[in-house]
Amino acid sequence: MKNPLLFLWLIILCYRVTGQDFTEKKVIPLEFSQGLISAPGSPELYVGQITVSPQFRLGGPLRAGITAGGFYTARRLSGLAGPRIALKVVQLPKLFTAETGNLHVSADYLFGTGGQQLLGGGIHADIAELLILSLNYRRDLHTPANWFQFGIAYHLSRAKIPTNIRSNPVDIR
Repeated sequence: MKNPLLFLWLIILCYRVTGQDFTEKKVIPLEFSQGLISAPGSPELYVGQITVSPQFRLGGPLRAGITAGGFYTARRLSGLAGPRIALKVVQLPKLFTAETGNLHVSADYLFGTGGQQLLGGGIHADIAELLILSLNYRRDLHTPANWFQFGIAYHLSRAKIPTNIRSNPVDIR
């Protein structure tokens, strides 16, 4: 990173602009992603990945947790795990009275079973606390490789919708 002060300033700006909290106390997204690994002097490789990332709200717009999973590339299966932190940036507009979702950025540092050390993050669109669309970039610190991925995740821990809601409609005959 050429200018860490600029990066820090952008994070602080995002934090000050939002003033919004994550609504859920915990999330457990199961993410399926695919993309490519690009390294100088070698062909681009396909990568498919599945991860689970339990995260807990730290307070305000911050969540932290761990990521664990596996990936397939170059005809090999490997595992990875590491810490993740997420910062809510924007609350999407409401549709009638329901929240439609939010945009958040994340940063993670993942260690792979093949010696990978992936440092990076992504931008995520959390839609109705049901699905997450993500665009991720990670840099392998062990080898000079760049990982670009697009993913879709499903929330495994959603709040249950109450089934015993009593309604007292007004008869207007």
